[in-house]
Amino acid sequence: MSYKIPLSLISFLVTWIVASGQLWAFTPEIPKTEILPDNNGEEWFWISGNRIPSLADGQAYLMGQDGKRLGQLSTGYWFNSLINAHKRNEIITVETHFDRGTRGNRNDLVVMYDANNLSFKHEIQLPPKRMNAVRNDGLVNLTDDERFLLVVNYTPAQSVSIVDLDKGVFIEEVETPGCSVLYAAGNRDFYSICGNGGFMQIKLGEDGHVISRTRTEPLFDSVNDFLTISASRIGNVWYFISRQHNAYAIKMEGDDIKLLDKWSLTTESEREDNWIISGMKHTAVHESSGELYVLMHQGEEKTFEEPGTHVWVYDVKTKKKVREIELEEIAVSIAVSQKPNPRLYINSIHFPVPFLTQLWMYLIDGEKSLMEIARQRASIYNAKNGQLLFHSDLVPHGGFVLNIQTW
Repeated sequence: MSYKIPLSLISFLVTWIVASGQLWAFTPEIPKTEILPDNNGEEWFWISGNRIPSLADGQAYLMGQDGKRLGQLSTGYWFNSLINAHKRNEIITVETHFDRGTRGNRNDLVVMYDANNLSFKHEIQLPPKRMNAVRNDGLVNLTDDERFLLVVNYTPAQSVSIVDLDKGVFIEEVETPGCSVLYAAGNRDFYSICGNGGFMQIKLGEDGHVISRTRTEPLFDSVNDFLTISASRIGNVWYFISRQHNAYAIKMEGDDIKLLDKWSLTTESEREDNWIISGMKHTAVHESSGELYVLMHQGEEKTFEEPGTHVWVYDVKTKKKVREIELEEIAVSIAVSQKPNPRLYINSIHFPVPFLTQLWMYLIDGEKSLMEIARQRASIYNAKNGQLLFHSDLVPHGGFVLNIQTW
């Protein structure tokens, strides 16, 4: 008498034998710390931010010269500030964490990471009141000698926390009523932009304590031509852009602050065509060539924070536009490297479907349908001729980060 073995039983036995062999061969992974490769002057860059709408899970992604991801930092709630402290060989972040993840006691921290392997080194406790905002420009600033760190607070009372990085201690909090966002002016001087169109100078002593706070006369019209906080620095001159699309060159050098120059970014015909500034971090500079890069798009004035489609480049000496770079993908922030042949970095929005499919989705279901499939990556261009060089790895799913900066 013969028996037929059911096919389901054979399948089960084969699966069990294979799984058993794999189980016995399994070797648990031993935790280890990877060391970053030698940079050797390569053009690495960061993509970072608060991962909207996943605000409790801030991330910073370090990307290599080829756009491949080298590592990442987990940076807590509503993250918006990362600083490369090259003299210290550290990555500095300002982070907020809660005891129970999204609730409990709030802890604001200055955190130092090892620049060789991105591992945690130590942290400094701050008063739990640092300013959390979508725009990150000027909320955290480092003295030029990298000894002191200043952090903007908002409760909504305005103040600044001062930290001594060498000693690893919080020094003091100083009030800055009516003024917020900081711009460095040397080893011991900062200027905070104020609501009346002037600036407050904050001068530190060698121990990090504030020795003077003085206010300047207004340097811009804070009602009819107010400045955005997205400023970029060449030497001791900061270049600001106003909501009315004027460029302001403001010298900040120790005790000396003055408006050096002002000019319009747009011609009359360009204004008629509704060209306006765009995005979050919408300015960058290339210092040695004296060029100012501005993210632009066509739209109504109220869309000034929407993604940009072009980057316009200006010579800050002649105050003339020297070229336009049309972007392959819309952008929320820009950065420029400082090598003789610089790269332009674009924090771009990528839609992983053909353009005609995008158009069909938009016409059928509107912008919301596109945002549901949108991904993020960096697009890297030759900053001198506008040629697209390559796209980086995609940023992981989970939310949008708004910052891009060079290593």
